[in-house]
Amino acid sequence: MKRLIFAMLLSLVAMAGFCQSYYAILPVEIGKAITPEHGFLPGKKFQVYPTIEKYDFSGLRMRAELYDLRDSLNLKKIACSEVEINNQSEFRGKDGALKFTEYFQTLCSQSNIALDSASNDILTIRLEALDSRLIGFGNITAHGLCQVTMRWKDFSKSYCIDITDKSSHSPISKNAFITRKTATRVIQSASMREGIEMFFADLKTIR
Repeated sequence: MKRLIFAMLLSLVAMAGFCQSYYAILPVEIGKAITPEHGFLPGKKFQVYPTIEKYDFSGLRMRAELYDLRDSLNLKKIACSEVEINNQSEFRGKDGALKFTEYFQTLCSQSNIALDSASNDILTIRLEALDSRLIGFGNITAHGLCQVTMRWKDFSKSYCIDITDKSSHSPISKNAFITRKTATRVIQSASMREGIEMFFADLKTIR
């Protein structure tokens, strides 16, 4: 049986002069088969974590558009981190953009934001970097790297995240007994959550 959930209505369009993909973020009806038990990655399910703080935007309506600019920008580092991006993680390419889109939809739903394609209030999301790295030898640190710019009405801000398994908001501890692949998936998920929640915190004051 199908159920109503927030999901992607995707349209990949070539934008003149840019190497990027465009995703219209809309509520649509899909079946469970679209989101299998283990997600888009083989192995452990990709976990979408709720925001650390609770937000209620009272049904705020917006049209959300995501532009994946990672290929055109080709960043080697993000503003808040010395860790180099190698773009070799499982989140490179379209799959990473789709996961960020799904994440945004889920947290909007949990925070009482209504995604509406007919709204004149447009949120532009520029996904500029997304990567996960395991740094070190023996004493390894997992890094979730994300850089995203949000434009809402007259407000525009870039959010830069380098969350590690030592961070207070990390879903896993430094001494967690998990595989390397699971560690990168968890910490990458946390970086997406951090970027979206930073925007939500600002949205409380600017809307």
